[in-house]
Amino acid sequence: MRKIFNILALLFIATLATSCLYGKGFGEDVNVEDTSGFKSEVSATVIIADGEDTAVFRALYNGEDVTAEAKLYDAATDEALEGMSFTTFTPGIYTFYVVYDQYRSEVITVTAVQNIDLTEKEESGLSAIVSTNLIQVGRSHAAFIIRYDGKVLSADEIRKVSIYDATNDAKIEISEENTVGSEFSYVVATDENGTDYVLIAYSPNTAGTREFWFGYKTKNTRETPIAITAVTSNIPSRPADAEPSNTNFVHRALFTQFTGTWCGNCPYMIAAFHYLFEDATYKDKFVHTAIHSGDRFKVALPDGRDLASTLNYTNSYPFVLCNLSMGIENSHVESNISRLMGAIEDTMKSEARAGIAARTELDDNMLLVRASVKVSHTSEYYIGAWLVESDLHDPQSNYTDMKDDYIDIHENVVRIADSNYTNFLGHPLGVVKKGERADHLFVMELDPSWKVENCHLVLFVSTNQFNKHQITNVVRTTSLTSGVDFEYKK
Repeated sequence: MRKIFNILALLFIATLATSCLYGKGFGEDVNVEDTSGFKSEVSATVIIADGEDTAVFRALYNGEDVTAEAKLYDAATDEALEGMSFTTFTPGIYTFYVVYDQYRSEVITVTAVQNIDLTEKEESGLSAIVSTNLIQVGRSHAAFIIRYDGKVLSADEIRKVSIYDATNDAKIEISEENTVGSEFSYVVATDENGTDYVLIAYSPNTAGTREFWFGYKTKNTRETPIAITAVTSNIPSRPADAEPSNTNFVHRALFTQFTGTWCGNCPYMIAAFHYLFEDATYKDKFVHTAIHSGDRFKVALPDGRDLASTLNYTNSYPFVLCNLSMGIENSHVESNISRLMGAIEDTMKSEARAGIAARTELDDNMLLVRASVKVSHTSEYYIGAWLVESDLHDPQSNYTDMKDDYIDIHENVVRIADSNYTNFLGHPLGVVKKGERADHLFVMELDPSWKVENCHLVLFVSTNQFNKHQITNVVRTTSLTSGVDFEYKK
């Protein structure tokens, strides 16, 4: 169901453009009285940020439609755009101008508003969710949807809700007026039945990550704060789909190797993976990750737990999980190779129920990732993203007689595991219908000591299939800036 913002409540964000705009030649002041025969029109100045709702631009000269000879430009960057229409998945304020011959229109503003779910839920107590966890400073905002016993609070009730900064538990003032510069204010959302709801909106003035919790009556959400990251860089756009009707995805297995530089038997598994990296039959059928424990490459979770100890239920090293579910114990190299190949073959026996595409934006040490999941079966789906680094040199304890140089070079070492610390199988995307897509935005802060040129992303999708939560597919990028497209079987 479509739930959208009443744009009249968003005047503090933007002043909407008129639908007909006139202009003169480049470098000249625009004079709407002197049209010089050129007119530009836009079909809508407000669209829903759902990737489907579209603002279509048209150019007229002396009453003749010259759209085919015109060009649409992003007014913020002066970059020419493909086609004469605009759609987006990212809420915000977008500005454009149209060029025909020597004429250029005034700046045309299109506001993309969020698709807000205001339906009643089966839940008790106080809950809070946010429309987006990633916003661009000066362009977009986030809206909080507060429910009590599953119902969105009314306009009177929402004004009794208190919001707090989770860092210091300081109460935050909410502006009743929609004034420019107000970080927190009330906005109106209207559901498809015409019912108005008042929501709390957050429009940050500076970049950074903040966490918030809410209080209402005797309840609060202090134990489950909401984190929102504001950035000045562009938020990645949704990846294009070259074959929108295709759901026959290339399938790969995810291997997670548990290791440590102190582990004298780990070279047996390191050598097995080195063999598979070079094997023509299997090298493109799996994605490898390595989680270290007890050395300088170990990963500490936000709650202080060690990632390796949390996922490695055997507490033995080396140990491998295939698709974070099937365990592979260590043996000698040849046996390890055989077991890894067998796990790949077992994975290939089932189809990939989803494909993954992604686009990234790297701004200094902040990585933004938009992952898009397309599915072949209607079900609940989950998405995870791990940032890994390769070519890490450190002496490896070695009880074997192998002396190869690669033993001391650690590949695909997990640096960040952003896949929901409750079950690690991904952030929920909800129920996704066959042939449709769902997106998730990841925000990752890189350690300055990591070599960006040696890093890439591993993205995996899982599903509840036959009452069992399991990974159904995985992809990897070649770098942090390359992204990845949906890959279909030929």
